[in-house]
Amino acid sequence: MNYRLVAQTIGKLMIIIALAMCFPLLLAIGDRGSDRFAFWLSVLITLLLGVLLSMLKSSGSPGRKEGFAVVSLGWIAATALGALPLVLSGTVPTYTDAFFEVMSGFTTTGSTVIPAVEAVPRSILLWRAITQWLGGMGIIVLSLALFPFSKTGTTLFMAEVPGHITERILPRLGKSAGMLWLIYSVITAVMIITLSIAGMPLFESIVHSLTTVSTGGFSARNISIEAYYSPVIEAIVVFFMLLCGMNFALFYRVVQKKSLRPLFADTETKGYFAIVLVAIVIIAISLITAMNLPICESLRQSVFQVAAIITTTGFSSTNFDLWPALAKGVLIVLMFIGASTGSTAGSIKVARILLLFKYFRRQVQKAVSPRRVLQTKLGDTVISDTVMHEILAFFFMYICLFAAGALVVMATGQDFVTSVSAAATAIGNNGPGLASIGPYSNFSGLHAIAKWALCFLMLAGRLEILTLLSLFSIRFWRD
Repeated sequence: MNYRLVAQTIGKLMIIIALAMCFPLLLAIGDRGSDRFAFWLSVLITLLLGVLLSMLKSSGSPGRKEGFAVVSLGWIAATALGALPLVLSGTVPTYTDAFFEVMSGFTTTGSTVIPAVEAVPRSILLWRAITQWLGGMGIIVLSLALFPFSKTGTTLFMAEVPGHITERILPRLGKSAGMLWLIYSVITAVMIITLSIAGMPLFESIVHSLTTVSTGGFSARNISIEAYYSPVIEAIVVFFMLLCGMNFALFYRVVQKKSLRPLFADTETKGYFAIVLVAIVIIAISLITAMNLPICESLRQSVFQVAAIITTTGFSSTNFDLWPALAKGVLIVLMFIGASTGSTAGSIKVARILLLFKYFRRQVQKAVSPRRVLQTKLGDTVISDTVMHEILAFFFMYICLFAAGALVVMATGQDFVTSVSAAATAIGNNGPGLASIGPYSNFSGLHAIAKWALCFLMLAGRLEILTLLSLFSIRFWRD
């Protein structure tokens, strides 16, 4: 393990975090808020540590271990330092709460421990939104766009954006990262303009655009998007949530070919929207029959919450904790499915779900006809058994971590529904849960042990488990 290279790279990430903190610092100065000192001190501490670490001299070629270490420890370091403004300003009472809030931000989970968001200074709200925006496309991907990592780049990129079906957009990784961030930034800017035209205040348009495009879900209002009581704003948010739940590699192909055909030809995208449509219909019928809601209102609520949950954004337009059991059950299922690979969303991802069903079907067919030669495909792409075994292993680890997390939360005294939904929403990077952590509640009432356990699940889910779990192997740290 090249420890100096790991520390040097993490130092560069700290510099990025310090620069990002300057935006809420400027806002705090402009608002003459009492949180100015908190941001000044946080920027100085983060920048000093970043500069000191980045000045370390390293030699040797980076490998897979260094990539995993940089990504996992880099996210932890970013969270640890990013939590400083919240605790120093007194926004949250303990460092545990500050760490939870910022981990929820960088992993784009959207779970919050702040009971009254509207009473929080604007600079803190902006910082929460920035953490989600940075975490959405990935801090490591941003660093690749800004710093030349040479051979380290591929290792870091694959460690942070793991997946079993990858597509290289451009031959040079730095250029690829830059193009991804350009597309990401353009979509964000368009959404800010659109929300402002629709009547949302400019500051809140910025906050909600940063947290929508990143599928994070932090809001500037206590009851999220419901506070605006605007079908137009809801429609805009739904559009951008679903858009950013798609594979960003497809957007580059659309720009490159100047055609929307790549979007409609993608098998995963078709499956993604098919799941969305089926979920909307089931929930709408459930709301009509069980709650006697008008058809239009049931469709409005169903469309918004399906989009918010499957993309793991976590916004709410109503208190869905009051929905009938079937509707809430569908939302729980969507928490586990997630959106497309290559998107800013969390959870298992549609491509894996489709391949698991295809593989199960293949195994049934093979049991009936053992001599048949069968292949697992996603569209026209043949998926090897090696990749399928990796997907099965990922699915098993995902379920095991979810179950363990739920048991830990239960052990702290929480009820079954709260515990299960807390673990599901944490590892799926989703946001609100059910019962005592529903859309009208928050996570402040959880025990500190439960919060730290959920932080671990958030990071494991964001890094797709293996990158983080590798740190717990003794052999990983041996040269």
